[in-house]
Amino acid sequence: MNIFNFDSKLLKNKYYIYIYTMFENLHFDFSNKSFLLILGAYGIVQVLAQDLGIKTGKKQRDLVQSMPVQIILLFAGAYTVTENYTNALIATSLYYFLKYVYSGGKTSNVCFESV
Repeated sequence: MNIFNFDSKLLKNKYYIYIYTMFENLHFDFSNKSFLLILGAYGIVQVLAQDLGIKTGKKQRDLVQSMPVQIILLFAGAYTVTENYTNALIATSLYYFLKYVYSGGKTSNVCFESV
């Protein structure tokens, strides 16, 4: 199954042929589990990129910082670790409970300010 329609001129470049072949041979299974694991892995990649000093795109930042996407990514990250929907929901809920209820909505720029 051809999932990409590349122009034949583009395929003359070895780099594009390699990328085309790589994607052509992938078989995606977007079950709930796979989708959550992909989002959880993205969250890990995002944090690692920030730790390495790689800048984030402005639109990417705005998207990731929106509340619905935050909740989904945090839930997916928790699911990646636990592989349990209930535990992931509890962990995500605990985070928001501690942030908004326990901390009274007062936030800090970083988690560990003395470091």
